[in-house]
Amino acid sequence: MLVVNPISGDVNKDVIFEKVIEKSETEGCDLRIYSTTGDDDQQTIREMVENIRPERVLVAGGDGTISMVAQAMHGTDSILCIIPAGSANGLSVDFGLSGSIDQALEVAFEGEVSAIDAVSINGEISLHLADIGLNALLVKNYEDSDTRGKLGYAREMLRTLSEHENFDVKITAGDEVLETEALIVIIANAKKYGTGVSINPIGDMCDGFFELVIAKKLDFIETAKILAGSTDFNPEIMKVISVEHAKIECVEKSAHFQIDGEYKGLVTELEAVILPGYVRIAIPVGLRDEE
Repeated sequence: MLVVNPISGDVNKDVIFEKVIEKSETEGCDLRIYSTTGDDDQQTIREMVENIRPERVLVAGGDGTISMVAQAMHGTDSILCIIPAGSANGLSVDFGLSGSIDQALEVAFEGEVSAIDAVSINGEISLHLADIGLNALLVKNYEDSDTRGKLGYAREMLRTLSEHENFDVKITAGDEVLETEALIVIIANAKKYGTGVSINPIGDMCDGFFELVIAKKLDFIETAKILAGSTDFNPEIMKVISVEHAKIECVEKSAHFQIDGEYKGLVTELEAVILPGYVRIAIPVGLRDEE
């Protein structure tokens, strides 16, 4: 089964259709195709999965589309397979998929299978990365702009940096309570943003935990540590906490919020809970061994 978001990213969907159909015929598979419409897609996909019972569901779209399909598949035995086709393909980057359709199809049909966690945030599902603050405002600005691709991200980043204001936050995680001013608070199930920036060096989508990455201000040295994979942060600037449950409260004013690349609006309070082994997913052979 193939699910395609026809308006995601700038990837030619006709090429995806052709390659998936060709691969399916070569493998002797009965292929069903669904193109999202923005009108009750999750329920429609859920019904198709329950009725057809596909072994694998290939998803050509960005992180938001992948997350939506994962929710439709939750509790079934079907395997989620990623075909990168969004503006920022964070999950594919985390799984080492280069963006090549041929490579993604090889993994989809022949890769290993792993059960990955999800995070429930105020009842909504995040497979990848959610955050409040700077990046969520960037997502909003990007969605509101008329430019796509890396150029669009670069342009909106400059605008976002000029607009953004830090906010006060109270974080309760287990027995730990942290009250601080923040530039951004990331609820990270994964390691990297779609741009390839590693924001959570200790992230593992299969370990039963998520991380809170709290950046108190912009700092070149601490950012360089993250990019290098270091976790030896200056606690006055950067903090990373591995948790199963956390409560995040904005003090005095609300903050911008996004989940898996989808802007959700302004929030004052978030509650996040890990959901272990949420969905089965195809990954490159040997990926788990490398980690």
